[in-house]
Amino acid sequence: MNRNVGDGGDELLVEQRDFYQADASQFDQWLSTLVDEGNEDPQARTYRAGRERIARVFEQSAPLGRVLEIAAGTGRLAELYLPHASSTVLVDSSSEMLKLAGERILPTGAEVRLIQADVFDWDNDGGTFDTVIFSAWLHHVPHSRFEPFWRRIERLVTEDGEVIFDFPDARVPSPGRTEVPDEPTLAYSFYAPVDGISIRDHGGRRWRVVHNLWDPADLSVRLAELGWRMTALGPGLFANVQWATARH
Repeated sequence: MNRNVGDGGDELLVEQRDFYQADASQFDQWLSTLVDEGNEDPQARTYRAGRERIARVFEQSAPLGRVLEIAAGTGRLAELYLPHASSTVLVDSSSEMLKLAGERILPTGAEVRLIQADVFDWDNDGGTFDTVIFSAWLHHVPHSRFEPFWRRIERLVTEDGEVIFDFPDARVPSPGRTEVPDEPTLAYSFYAPVDGISIRDHGGRRWRVVHNLWDPADLSVRLAELGWRMTALGPGLFANVQWATARH
């Protein structure tokens, strides 16, 4: 079964949201170094290869119709699927993340709506989407909220719609430092998850975030119990991440 147990209460989820609000600019700057074709660092090459793979997935799944991206961040992934979407809604709890996403995407002229909301509560007033997408998000869902989260997705996606997502593979060692110093670092530091929680340092502050890893077979079984049919697609944006699709 799952290697980690991170259920996390409301306090931990608030801390998680606060981290991404504070980290938005640094996070986007870091991603900009990874997409730079001149960056030959192995992680950067892996990230660019992952973007090429998921871009092909979006192309093969096209047309995507009405798209919802959950925890959309700064819009890096939206750049890849927007050409195949008739309209798009980007939801994120961080206003700073959405601000950067808007600066990146709105000038393209695509039909995009940006919504700041808690993804555990937002329901689009009953409206549905043909495609739901989320990346670097499922590991932030506490196990206690896993079923309610996927029930919400079931209500948000059309009857014949598709969910395209990624998840950290528990079979692959997690990146990040393993030793956590007593005091938070000034520079950004990411620490490998322990018992479903990862520590993040930035600017002399420290946050905890939910970070659950998934064995693909276990995840497939959990989703099947909720009526979802998961299909593994292969490597994701990083070496320890897998892409998948799910239909209900």
